[in-house]
Amino acid sequence: MIIVRIIGGLGNQMFQYAIAKSMAIKNNDIFKLDVTFYPKQTLRKYELDLFNIEENLASQKEIDSLKGKEGFIDKVKNKLKVKNKKPNSYKADSLLLNGAKNTNEIFEGNIFNSSEDIYLDGYWQSEKYFKNIKDEIIKSFTPIHDISEKAKQYIKEIENSNSVSLHVRRGDYVDNTMFKGSGLTITEMPYYKDAIEFINSKVENPKFFIFSDDIAWCKENFEFLEDKTFIDDTKSAIDDMVLMSRCEHNIIANSTFSWWGAWLNRNKNKIVIAPKVWYKTNHELHLAPKEWIKL
Repeated sequence: MIIVRIIGGLGNQMFQYAIAKSMAIKNNDIFKLDVTFYPKQTLRKYELDLFNIEENLASQKEIDSLKGKEGFIDKVKNKLKVKNKKPNSYKADSLLLNGAKNTNEIFEGNIFNSSEDIYLDGYWQSEKYFKNIKDEIIKSFTPIHDISEKAKQYIKEIENSNSVSLHVRRGDYVDNTMFKGSGLTITEMPYYKDAIEFINSKVENPKFFIFSDDIAWCKENFEFLEDKTFIDDTKSAIDDMVLMSRCEHNIIANSTFSWWGAWLNRNKNKIVIAPKVWYKTNHELHLAPKEWIKL
């Protein structure tokens, strides 16, 4: 059995699901999801159930058997950052254990050497974990419900233009203290201007579809773009991700959300531009596949 801990926002949840499914296929095994992170959450919510996934939820007994049961003393040690001894089945990625500053490789291929029961804890933010089953992953991340009528209207605009999604992530990166200590940087205007210039040099008459959790900031800062549409009245994150994936090309932020919007884009000739600096604490650590343009 493979159990994966689901944590964070939608983009992180998708990475965690994808590695578990990939390992299960490789090992001809079953995989289950540990969603116990969410009942006490106010910032994030579990959203994988909006997709066409295999949703087998792990019981607390199953979680404890592979992760190790945490008693009062263990919880105190965790708060004090004292390492608890874990069972051999527990595997955490280095980004979770050490943070971005002390991690040199986002892909840890030795995880696939295990064929025993395993509990996966971490972020697993690399397409290398699941690139070999890309069609399966795309199928899994097909929404189970239809997108909103407003999103369908945007689809028509996207399909009738040389469409480019442009995603700006500000909200929690700017305001939330948890993110300020995470090492994630805020992608600023020089990056977007360089990315737009690159697109203009490669795409004839591009139309930019701008997505953000701070659309007011975008309307002020992207006023110079001649052909643009601000996506500010869709109904859900799923709407936005579907719209990003339907654009011909993508300019992403250092965000797993727009990473997936670009990765799910099936255009064989797509141009995907990602920021060269993802973490301010480690400029070498990057999530972008090799064929994406880093600026």
